[in-house]
Amino acid sequence: MKLFTKFLLIYLAVSVVVLGIGGIISYHIIKDEIDKELKFEFLDRIDRVTYLLEQGKTFAKFREIDQDENLVIVPLDTFKENNTQVSDTLIWDDRFEREEKNVKVSAFRNINDTTYFISTYGNMIESDDVREAVISILLWILGLQVLGAAGIGFVVSGPLFKPFRKTLKRIQNFQINEKQYLKAEPTNVKEFRDLNIFVEEMTKKAVSDFNNLKEFAENASHELQTPVAIAKGKLELLTETNLNEQQYSYVEKLETTLNKLSRLNDSLALLTKIENHEFSTNETVNISKIVKDGIDAFQELLSLNNLQLVTDISDSTILKIHPSLAEIMWSNLFRNAITHNIQNGEINISLNTDYLEISNTGKELTTDPSVLFERFKKGEQNSESIGLGLSIVKRIVDQNEMLISYTSEKNRHTIRISLKSVKTD
Repeated sequence: MKLFTKFLLIYLAVSVVVLGIGGIISYHIIKDEIDKELKFEFLDRIDRVTYLLEQGKTFAKFREIDQDENLVIVPLDTFKENNTQVSDTLIWDDRFEREEKNVKVSAFRNINDTTYFISTYGNMIESDDVREAVISILLWILGLQVLGAAGIGFVVSGPLFKPFRKTLKRIQNFQINEKQYLKAEPTNVKEFRDLNIFVEEMTKKAVSDFNNLKEFAENASHELQTPVAIAKGKLELLTETNLNEQQYSYVEKLETTLNKLSRLNDSLALLTKIENHEFSTNETVNISKIVKDGIDAFQELLSLNNLQLVTDISDSTILKIHPSLAEIMWSNLFRNAITHNIQNGEINISLNTDYLEISNTGKELTTDPSVLFERFKKGEQNSESIGLGLSIVKRIVDQNEMLISYTSEKNRHTIRISLKSVKTD
């Protein structure tokens, strides 16, 4: 939901509550004022009649002057104290053909030794009429408020929120590997100015931390390669000397450890580059060719392990992915299928515009297959694998907005990658 829409809904809700409360108060105030004025009018009529009678107007003469049908003047034979009563009564209305609520004012007045009963009445404005009038007024006010708020919102929100939308777009397009922080742009709105300054400080720190981490990773990788290379050279020289069988076995195990350390260093450096988005994804590659070339490159390993290969590879499947990442992804998948296979096992490869699937025989898993996408997780803890191959594949797949799944049924392991292939003519 957009900010303007949310603001309008909140404004509308508050307006409805405020106008509702205001409407109830207005109804009672208007109703009380109308009733009060009506009563005052009838009391004034009583006083006017009393004044005329005091001036010596005869009853018959007064009836000639005031022909109001709602006025009753009756001289009494008995004495009554001066008294005035105001009450509500129901009077038949010929026009509506029903009884209507009226205000009735009755009074006893002693004038010139005669007691007069004076009474008058008139229609009251009904509660429903007042209520309908108040509701009608409030609805008009609410409608005008909504139209005004919407109009002002559409006119003002564009220029007002332009700096915010611009900052948001800059954040969305920010790439930390470009090593350029987002410089705060000037604006006359304090909140947006504070936001831009905060974004500048955060992106500047992010770029600085990225550069420091990248420099550390590169230096650590480079510095580690030198002693490893020296150790390998010394071991090669050592193998040329007269060693007994046990000593040669130690040297061989040490070489294996150094090779594993070297592969671990290369894999971690590669993971760091992938996670830092140092590989552009603006290129397209023929994944079919990469898969076929990779199969040819591993033919010796396939023969060595006496593995049967079954393929169903479509031609010219195009992906939007960095070529190096495509080759690394496939080589890790294929090497994993060979390394964790069994003697005289099988590998099945399927590739089309929808998915890339590689399935191989192997030992039954004792862990959840999805865990193997994490770093240093292995199906067999005593294997020679360093536990980073599938983790690298997962990072490549995630970065290119594809999906990967790993299923295992007894001695059959299947990895499927849902591709976002590029359609070609």
